[in-house]
Amino acid sequence: MLSVLGMILFWLVLLAGIAVIPFGIAGTFIIVGDTLVYGLLTQFSKFTIGFVGILLVISVLVEGAEFVLGAWAAKKYGSSSWGMWGAILGGFFGAIWFTPVAPPFSTLLGAFIGAFLGAFLLEVLHERNVQKALKVGWGAFLGAVSGKILKIVAAVGMIVAIGIQVF
Repeated sequence: MLSVLGMILFWLVLLAGIAVIPFGIAGTFIIVGDTLVYGLLTQFSKFTIGFVGILLVISVLVEGAEFVLGAWAAKKYGSSSWGMWGAILGGFFGAIWFTPVAPPFSTLLGAFIGAFLGAFLLEVLHERNVQKALKVGWGAFLGAVSGKILKIVAAVGMIVAIGIQVF
């Protein structure tokens, strides 16, 4: 009975890892942590510590890619390096500053708005062209949204891989 409850809890935490991503929480790390705990409790009978390490690498990569995608999309929309840095920094600080407003929704909104504003403001300062800066800001916003989608897809893939190992 206890092992059934443990397995249910394990899978609920994995699913929670996906559910929290849109709210600015690093759900892929929750998935890695849950998998590590499961492995420790089962003496890694279903997968190796190396498998958990691979999940950790994936988590680090997609967390970083989330911010980089905002900059990359801004660049695709004609940004200078100023606008690209604005997208990265704006997304990061926007998420932090908006979090107290109405967590957890404001964290997500803050990251998206921050990426737009950061790219827009630094591009305006550098290029002095509001129309171009608006286009760059829009690109940064789309990149930030794409980053969230990438994290959700990666989290689902991680859980599928875990499911294959466990079953």
